Amino acid sequence: MFAYFMIINYFGHKQNFYMKHLLVIIFMSASLFFTACQSPSPETFFGKVVLNTNLVADFAPERYGKQLEQETVEFADMPSSKKVGDEAQKSVGIKIQVVEKALKDIKELNVSDDDAKALKEQSIALFEKVLPVYKNEYTAYAKLCDGKGSAEEKQALLQKIEKNDMPSINSVFDNVYALGKAYAEKHNLNVNWGN
Repeated sequence: MFAYFMIINYFGHKQNFYMKHLLVIIFMSASLFFTACQSPSPETFFGKVVLNTNLVADFAPERYGKQLEQETVEFADMPSSKKVGDEAQKSVGIKIQVVEKALKDIKELNVSDDDAKALKEQSIALFEKVLPVYKNEYTAYAKLCDGKGSAEEKQALLQKIEKNDMPSINSVFDNVYALGKAYAEKHNLNVNWGN
């Protein structure tokens, strides 16, 4: 009889032990779920949605074209400046990866505030507008730079970007800037706008 009681008592404690652990696991899972679903802090949101637009601040053809052109410059008296022939293309490839990562991070943000939703949408629109230009026109331009293409071909690509893409990109960029400024003021974020 005593052995029977010990066995029941042992299994009762064991069941209680497992139940406690199960409750802890459920509690931790619920905590992680609710934490993941929470909106980010205003600082974090602002950093990902507004400050990350600095990643494409050099998008304009006169700036980015010049930057890509400089990737291919060699100096006769400096052997270390000898190029492999794909430096500009690698630079565009890195830019594409950075923009894709920023876009993914912005899309993953959970926001409930209407102002934040509008800002998030405009930031997504900006990155979605520049990404295909990096993938197509700027990649083609980089190939011309690496392959020592003609100045006329390169200029034609830059003019195409300036004419076809820059007006809408500038408009969306201005929207992000205006909405970002209002968001920063609303949440008392200390931002230096460079004015």
